Amino acid sequence: MFSKFLSLSLLAGSTLAMWTGVREEMGASFAHNATGRSLLILKTARTGSTWLCDLLNQRGMHVTQEALLNWERDCPHFSNNCHQYFTKEGRLGWVTQSLLRPMPKTPYAIDGSCQKFAKRSKHLKIEELADVDIVANEVREKLCAVEAQCHPPYTHESCSDLTGCFNQRVEQKGCYNVELREPSITGISFNFQSSLGEAAIADCIKGNPTCVSKQAVMLREATEAVEKKGIEVVTVAQVRTNLLRWGVSRAFHGGHAGTVKYKSNGKIKIQNLESFLSGPVAMIESLLQLVTEVSDKSQIIFYEDVARNQDKSAAAIANAFVMSKTEAREAATDVNPSANEQNQHPGGLEDYIHNLDEIREQVRDTQPCVFRMTENAKTETLVLPLTEIDGQVKIDLSRDCCVADKNTYLRSVADYVKAGLKC
Repeated sequence: MFSKFLSLSLLAGSTLAMWTGVREEMGASFAHNATGRSLLILKTARTGSTWLCDLLNQRGMHVTQEALLNWERDCPHFSNNCHQYFTKEGRLGWVTQSLLRPMPKTPYAIDGSCQKFAKRSKHLKIEELADVDIVANEVREKLCAVEAQCHPPYTHESCSDLTGCFNQRVEQKGCYNVELREPSITGISFNFQSSLGEAAIADCIKGNPTCVSKQAVMLREATEAVEKKGIEVVTVAQVRTNLLRWGVSRAFHGGHAGTVKYKSNGKIKIQNLESFLSGPVAMIESLLQLVTEVSDKSQIIFYEDVARNQDKSAAAIANAFVMSKTEAREAATDVNPSANEQNQHPGGLEDYIHNLDEIREQVRDTQPCVFRMTENAKTETLVLPLTEIDGQVKIDLSRDCCVADKNTYLRSVADYVKAGLKC
């Protein structure tokens, strides 16, 4: 064990030597996204978004995960200057810089991670060394010795995350890029309903097409500013198509208060199916509107696609760019293992819905698409039945849905909508 520790320590030393002066030597190329490719993922909760980001980060990309979540709640634990982050300049500026170069998860992620790292290191036991990523810890220790100047407009080099130590979560155990290889793609992922610093829009974006359009305008301005620097931006929506399975996941994470009853057998009883499905339906409709207005070339990937084949999903995203197509690298060791990222409910719906037979009978003749959802495989992507009302795309569950091509892992939003209108 000692020899292993020694060899890792020597490797860490070489990595630290390489890191010394890296901001001066490599800052210019990294700061201006030498790859020329950026990814904007707009998603919703319980759709495998953390899982997808981890897959991409393992494969040589740098995508910050859930980058705008709970700033008001979490920031005060790590910073005394949080107010500067909550403005439009603070939030939209973060999106822009995350498209321009490798950035940490949040403006306070480096400070927050370093604080947690320092506390953890003090209490680390000798017998725990075998489970510690020595190289990542040494690199992080070096990084934490330098004060990160992360304040709007976030252009200071010390606010970047070249090593991928801070981009997945604040309390991140490892680093994706201790070798300091140039990321093949840089990007950011966050809930499409997250505040961009305009309080009036944040208060009304849920289900309000006008507010969704205003949110889209801000995001389009950010992507256009990045594209003017010669960087290609691909906008990707991420959601899931089996509304029942999505509802189950939300219910087990507190997302269906009042619409389900939790049974002693560990299952849920759906008390009002319409209310149970209304949240997922509204989010898909709003997300389709948003990404279409951000870019008419927007793409969409579904939870079912990622679950069906992780490598092909990552490769599809890597090859979605017109400029300098690149292949996703071979997956590296997972630096962020988490039970919250994938396949939490692997069984059939009967394992989670107490009154599934009742639901089946309720929808068999009136909602054929929902009935299909009770039977289709977890990895089967559906084309939801869509209709257009007053210029807005809506889901029509009175019609049946279609099964999408199982060999397609990323599709244009325009093609998906066209297929849904015909289904």
